[in-house]
Amino acid sequence: MLRGVAIACAAAMMIAPSIAAAAPQNGWDEVGGERYWYDDGVMARDKQVYDPRTDAWYWFDADGTMARDKDVYIPVSNEDRSRGKWVRYDAEGRMVKGEDFRYGGWYYFDPVTGEMAKGFAYIPGQNKWSFYDRTTGKMLYGEQAIDGGWYYLDDYTGAVHYGWKDLPGKRVYYDTTTGRMVYGWQNIGGTSYYFDSATGALQQSEPVVETVYVTPSGSKFHRASCPTTSGHSTRALSRADAVAAGYEACKVCKP
Repeated sequence: MLRGVAIACAAAMMIAPSIAAAAPQNGWDEVGGERYWYDDGVMARDKQVYDPRTDAWYWFDADGTMARDKDVYIPVSNEDRSRGKWVRYDAEGRMVKGEDFRYGGWYYFDPVTGEMAKGFAYIPGQNKWSFYDRTTGKMLYGEQAIDGGWYYLDDYTGAVHYGWKDLPGKRVYYDTTTGRMVYGWQNIGGTSYYFDSATGALQQSEPVVETVYVTPSGSKFHRASCPTTSGHSTRALSRADAVAAGYEACKVCKP
């Protein structure tokens, strides 16, 4: 009887490996509440996996457990870990894409690659540029010194501000293309303004010229350097006298 049991056990041991080899485990496996992934019977470890059934990417740590509610650094390769990307996985283990609020702030993840934004990033759904801390990836707000210049990021949305802005104790202007604070003389809407070279505070519009110049046949008064008077004889008079005589300010030199 014992001999028969031994023979049966030996036969089972021989059959089991052949079944495993014929039908290797693939896809998901759950043990004790933890989820694992297998490819041809090999557990995924330190590996990113795409599941076409859920159309989502997942990450599996060195012990094979699936990452949940976790930020993970994925290097380009094991040989080159200096280059790579930070990504985030949600409570279901799926890679996060787009905006995500966590750790008391907003983050943005590329809608295709899932890479965490660091620095300036355009958010298409809100048609805005925002800036994300280059270390933590968290969205910044208010006045920020970035790459040698000053910017203002909306207090609520984090959007880069353009144009005029009243700050405590000063009025400043942010370039309408770059969003960067301007300094010195600036022509804005056809008017010249001067902004402090250190603080960017508006000092004044271009000072009124008291002495102007007119040409014998013209109807405008000009600055001495106006290009429209080049080659013409001019005479100087006070601005008040020019206005009293019916002359108008030149639209080119804006005296």
